[in-house]
Amino acid sequence: MKIQNPGNGQIDFEPVFRRLNEELSQIKLSLELICAGGYVLQLHGHRATLDIDAFYTSNAEIEAVIRKVGNEFGINRPDELWLNGSISNMNQRPPVAHCKLVHKFPNLEVSAVDIRYLVGMKLASGREQDLIDVGMILKHDNDQEPFERLSELVGMGFPIDISGLLDGYEKAHGMQWLEDFYKNNESELRKYY
Repeated sequence: MKIQNPGNGQIDFEPVFRRLNEELSQIKLSLELICAGGYVLQLHGHRATLDIDAFYTSNAEIEAVIRKVGNEFGINRPDELWLNGSISNMNQRPPVAHCKLVHKFPNLEVSAVDIRYLVGMKLASGREQDLIDVGMILKHDNDQEPFERLSELVGMGFPIDISGLLDGYEKAHGMQWLEDFYKNNESELRKYY
């Protein structure tokens, strides 16, 4: 069984989740996933992903089922399963209020973090690809309000440094936009530096 690829580089994970649900049902286990990372970006049409980073409670049986399903669809990598919980090493589990149900099966519930919450997660990890993703999200939303975004992210519990956030805005709108922003908001920015 191979995964369906609609031709845009994105994997349709719904059949994979259906199969995972079937396997979980056979061993009488249930699983709740809170997906983040590239899968959320894919859901919003930003870019494709080959794996899913998710928060979930794991054990040997769960990992064996994830491996089995990934092998059936040919989507496991030699060094990583298609579904993995490594994101919990870098981020706290998101509050339910910032998650939306994507798929619900009898033994499997799949939720995804809100795209705005994902911005905070990506800024918190601070890797180059994460900053590129933040820029892509901000550009897509034509978001040009760093102070509002900073306030929102801090309100969500993220210890965001404005310089990291402004790096995302520079990736979204370019260096000239960022220079203009600094010139037009010099006094307000002094609070943060």
